[in-house]
Amino acid sequence: MSTGRPDRPDASMTLITEMMERPLDPSYAAAAERRRGSGLPPPTGLRSPLLIIAAVLIGALFGASALALRAPTTAASKIKQDLVGRIEDRRAQGDTQTRFIVTTRNQINSLQAAALSQQSQGGLTAELTKLELAAGTVPVIGPGLVLTIDDAETKTEPGDPGVNPRSATGPDQGKVIATDLQIIVNGLWEAGAEAISINGHRLTSRAAIRSAGEAILVDYRPLSRPYVIKAIGDRGALGVEFADNSGGSYLQSLTNNYKVRSNIQSRESVFVPGEPALSIQKAEPVQSAVTTPRATAPQTTETSP
Repeated sequence: MSTGRPDRPDASMTLITEMMERPLDPSYAAAAERRRGSGLPPPTGLRSPLLIIAAVLIGALFGASALALRAPTTAASKIKQDLVGRIEDRRAQGDTQTRFIVTTRNQINSLQAAALSQQSQGGLTAELTKLELAAGTVPVIGPGLVLTIDDAETKTEPGDPGVNPRSATGPDQGKVIATDLQIIVNGLWEAGAEAISINGHRLTSRAAIRSAGEAILVDYRPLSRPYVIKAIGDRGALGVEFADNSGGSYLQSLTNNYKVRSNIQSRESVFVPGEPALSIQKAEPVQSAVTTPRATAPQTTETSP
């Protein structure tokens, strides 16, 4: 049986203790001592003034480079901001004038109905109502479809206005253009739609869907995404006929090939507003409704007997 001295409890931690008490290797300390003995200056540390100045200069250069890479506010951008502000002001004025036109048209319709009620031509009011529905000057409510179309999620903004997305090879193929809406709307008319609107703008025989750069216009009024097309007609027949004609096939092709997002819903009640910008171009009185002056009795003179 061994009677030697027992091991220290911290014998296993000797290496860690030495590292904590003497972090610098003895050879480094010996080299520093020899350097001082030979009369050489001590080595330069990280706190050298020259090193600090160099670090500050490098940081300043990096900051200046970052500021230079930022998009500067040029004269062109200021002009663009001014044009955007003017467009928004003109658009607000146009909306105000449109509301005034609607109010005035309602007053005219009330006076017109009152005048027609005094006429003996009972069928004249019915004929006028029929023509207003056909011309699209009055709002319409009825069953129909609501079709929502939007650009593909992977589309880049903005695209090159001089490139047709349908013939391009980049991700801008997923952008909805005016031609797409024209073909889809024509397909709805072909399917039997009685009234159609896009984003609240009524489409009539005089309406046009155009493009101006990247913007889509309906009668020179810009549309914003998503594009909501409302069509009134027989819900069952309208959806089936649209799916079978060229408009529905074109929409399906946009979805499959270009990832254009679309959603079509059948609803019992769809509201399509009237077109307030339409005006009367030609009018003539109805001869049978024109009042004729009553005949006057011949004047007589009294004679004395």
